[in-house]
Amino acid sequence: MKRGAFLLYILSCLTGVFFCWNLAVREVRAGIASDQAFEGVTWEKILEDDLEGAGGIVQSMCVTDEYIICMENYAEATGEPDIVKAYYRNDTDENGDPVERYALAKRVQETDYEHANGMAYNPNTNEIAVALYTSYDPANRGCIYLMDADTLQYKSKLQIASDYNILGIDYDEENDRYVIQTDAAGGYSFKILDSSFQIIEDLGQYAGTAKGENFQDLCVSGDYIINFPLTLNMGIGDYINMYSISRKTLVSEAQLDFQFENVVMDEPEAIAELEPGVFLAAVNVQYTDGRRTVCLYKTMVPYEFDVGAEDQSDRNVDNTAENGSESGKVNDRERSNDTKKNGSVLKNALRVVFCILFVLLAVFLMYSRHVALERERQRKRDRARRERERTFMEEMADESEDRL
Repeated sequence: MKRGAFLLYILSCLTGVFFCWNLAVREVRAGIASDQAFEGVTWEKILEDDLEGAGGIVQSMCVTDEYIICMENYAEATGEPDIVKAYYRNDTDENGDPVERYALAKRVQETDYEHANGMAYNPNTNEIAVALYTSYDPANRGCIYLMDADTLQYKSKLQIASDYNILGIDYDEENDRYVIQTDAAGGYSFKILDSSFQIIEDLGQYAGTAKGENFQDLCVSGDYIINFPLTLNMGIGDYINMYSISRKTLVSEAQLDFQFENVVMDEPEAIAELEPGVFLAAVNVQYTDGRRTVCLYKTMVPYEFDVGAEDQSDRNVDNTAENGSESGKVNDRERSNDTKKNGSVLKNALRVVFCILFVLLAVFLMYSRHVALERERQRKRDRARRERERTFMEEMADESEDRL
């Protein structure tokens, strides 16, 4: 009985510790704080590179653990290979050697990706899915190309559909799925694909829902699909759209201000999330002197870290870059956000310790009570045994006297 009770208490202790561990260090859920996250944000230019083709345009961008990868559509409908460039996103390379952040790391020009309008990196397969958008080759209708994320070389082709082309694509790592946008033939619809590129949900059509006459590549962040509408030559400026996956609707369209100087034409083409709440935009520009480049701009938006029992002040981390901020100020905010996130981790660790101590104390008290009860029962059993022995001895003595 004692052994069974002891094992029961040990099991209770382990169960309690496991419950508290999961409660205290459960995955921190985070996301963009509101539908208006991009309203009034400031964009900082972090990289500028010349376009190589006479009519070349960077159409898509994605980020991996090591690189920021851009695809320049070198020449439209000619069959000439497009240019894939990888820039270092960190101060060290994959081997830990120091490098210049945002410097060119790799350049590959081997494959024609048609219009190359979208790219999505999947860390689980280490592949980059390329949305062609066009199908000058009829065999490419509704297809995407797969690229090796390390070598930037073409691997294979697969067809998503036969009645429309794929305009934009991104990989939703949290849910292990892809999100695509179709071209006009598909009504600019958003669709969700599983990790094997099978359509599992249709979010409906979005033709005519936003400013512009077409769309650029897209980015997925939590419940939001984010993209740029094509407003080139419309005279209305640049915009960024936010669509809600759960609500299946356009929730905001904020006007962009890249603070151009001496720029006569610009076209935002691609967006990617560099870090939680930190976004990159690839913008093609042409200057008054005729020079054509691609510029990468970075911004931070209000971001919410939900760690359960935190105060509201700790849960809402506002990463919005202030107007007129310089690079040093942006870096200071990044370090500040890192400090806040590290503080949350420390608080979680302390909760783990306190939860474990609480459970151990509760189990200790329960077990101590159990031991005390067992001792009291044993004392009662001992008294009863002694009483029986005393009674037995008295009876034996009485019998002896009777025989005498």
